[in-house]
Amino acid sequence: MRKLLVRFLVSIAIGAGMLYLASREIDFSTTWTALKATEWWVLLPYFGVMAVQHFFRAWRWGHLLAPICVVPLSRILPIATVGFFAIVALPLRMGELVRPYLIADPPKLRMSHGFGTMAVERVFDGLFLALCSFAAVALARRSSEVPGWVFLAGLIALAVFLTGLVVLVMTLWKRDQAVALCRRMFGFFSRKLGDRLAHVAEGVVDGFKVLPNWRRLLPFIGATLAYWMLNAVAVWVLGIGFKMGLSIGQSVAVMTLVGIGIMIPAGPGFIGNFELFADGALGLYVPRSVLEQRGAAYILTFHTTNALWYTVTGVLALLSSQVSFTRVLRASTSDTEQLAGAEPKA
Repeated sequence: MRKLLVRFLVSIAIGAGMLYLASREIDFSTTWTALKATEWWVLLPYFGVMAVQHFFRAWRWGHLLAPICVVPLSRILPIATVGFFAIVALPLRMGELVRPYLIADPPKLRMSHGFGTMAVERVFDGLFLALCSFAAVALARRSSEVPGWVFLAGLIALAVFLTGLVVLVMTLWKRDQAVALCRRMFGFFSRKLGDRLAHVAEGVVDGFKVLPNWRRLLPFIGATLAYWMLNAVAVWVLGIGFKMGLSIGQSVAVMTLVGIGIMIPAGPGFIGNFELFADGALGLYVPRSVLEQRGAAYILTFHTTNALWYTVTGVLALLSSQVSFTRVLRASTSDTEQLAGAEPKA
């Protein structure tokens, strides 16, 4: 519990710093005026789009798991939904532990398999977002001034996720060598620890099995593209209500930069990094005077409705027979090593 408290405090400090950077020039009196003038009917199609993208986000995970163990959508959907909620609710992206722990069904499907599939998921998500954001920033630099940190963030993300893809492929290609290296490295400190982590590494590498499986990889890539493009449509639809004047292409850019921002481990609900990256993304296309008024109201609504969606759907998913509240609580408060060493029994 002490570690959890420390993580909360650290995450809140990180989030508060980024929130200050995003809000230091905002006139909140004009933000309230903009909120009152908003066309709130857009929330109906906005949440409709959110529902469809939520389905694609959960459904694609099944294609990553299938080469290891075919899991029915009726089990994947509630578990994925609770996992998405946990990522939003917990600090420093600790909620990433929840999905692999809940989906585990030893011996055929271990928690480490879940970690492997999520590594593939994150690399493909990151590559898509980094490529789109890099292209958006490059185009925006032709007609407006782009903050240096926005360009740098896109460049770093592109480098990180390209490296991640290379590591995934190389690890899958040299599976036995990677596992042996893990055993030797940690076995230097403790043979028992080395054996345990090598066992975990085997499962993680097995989670990469979708990479050479085109029958599963192509639907996963298609669902990934659909998921992120629907997120961009949601950004565009919500922008109509605030008269932001965003095109679909600009909405894709906003979505990708915000997506990169919330990958940074920070406070619960992505508070701070969401606002900072949304402000930087909108600043590429919206005049500063508009951004400090309607833009601030738009970002506040965008963030609030996004968090509300994952909170409500996550709480409802907790009622599913496929989800154990005890397991959710354990996965939310334990370390990776503790969970990996004591995977749930079938």
